[in-house]
Amino acid sequence: MSTAATCYQHPDRLAVEHCETCQRPVCAACLWYAESGERLCPEHAAAALQAGRHVTPPEHYAEGIPHSQASAARLPQAEAPYKGNSTDLTALAALMAGLASALACFGLTYVLPLIAFILGLVAWLQARDALNPQRARRMSLVGLAGGGVFLLAVLGGLALMVLCFVLQFAVIMSANRGPVFPTPTPFPPITP
Repeated sequence: MSTAATCYQHPDRLAVEHCETCQRPVCAACLWYAESGERLCPEHAAAALQAGRHVTPPEHYAEGIPHSQASAARLPQAEAPYKGNSTDLTALAALMAGLASALACFGLTYVLPLIAFILGLVAWLQARDALNPQRARRMSLVGLAGGGVFLLAVLGGLALMVLCFVLQFAVIMSANRGPVFPTPTPFPPITP
């Protein structure tokens, strides 16, 4: 329930629901349930009983009344952008495995470390907005580290290739005292 209303019969108790007939707020001790699941106040529950409908009194749920009242007293929290449980985590893992498989089929597996690095960086920068900032930072560090190691290896390989090219060019230049580029001739000589 989003509003902190009090029960119309017990002003000292917070309401846990509203009667679906008259919309009056009721506490857990005044909340009756119709067979259809409709929530009723005591007056409309009595009217439903007189009409021959089956309604369940609050005493049937006596063990849950303190818990309902406690949850009504809890302050409403900001709505999280994403909520999940173990099933959601399994679905996320399936999504990631499916994307990795699709990228592998098209020869684009080299993109995965870059994606991990970028997503890890974004998650690290926005970790303070997470439900559990410490967990978000730890998980983003794994993405940053996994993608970063690969990116460093690729950059190291590129640097090594450039270094080899420069060294080879320097050796050729020092051995021939100049660049070795064949001079094109407009008319090749004819040899008999």
